[in-house]
Amino acid sequence: MNSLLQSLFLRFQLILIFSALMINMSICNSQQRRVDRKINRLKAEMAGIRKQQQCIRQGQREIRERFEEIESECDQLKKETELVSQASDKNQLRLDIMLKILKARQENDFAKAADLTCSLRLVFRIFFSYFFFFYVQLVFASIG
Repeated sequence: MNSLLQSLFLRFQLILIFSALMINMSICNSQQRRVDRKINRLKAEMAGIRKQQQCIRQGQREIRERFEEIESECDQLKKETELVSQASDKNQLRLDIMLKILKARQENDFAKAADLTCSLRLVFRIFFSYFFFFYVQLVFASIG
């Protein structure tokens, strides 16, 4: 009988140990599941961050390209403004010469009027050759 009691007692101890192990394993499994859920959540967040970074990089590329286009347009406008300014200066010079021609004719100084008329013709030739040269450059710059 004693051996039967010992056998039952051993079985009872084994059941207690086994149930403690099962509880311990259950706790470990629940902790592992929590860790796995956290890892999966972090992976999902990292994937979202990666997508956001790709969008940001794409946006930066588009902004850089647009900025380069704007710089190119700005350079073009500067060239055109310079041409307009030079044309305005040339027009003012021609108007000054024409006014001097009129004054010389009013004063009956026809020699001076003839000299000024030659100067005016020279200014026209220079202006048109200069204007044509820069206009052609401007056209080729806008094409290229």
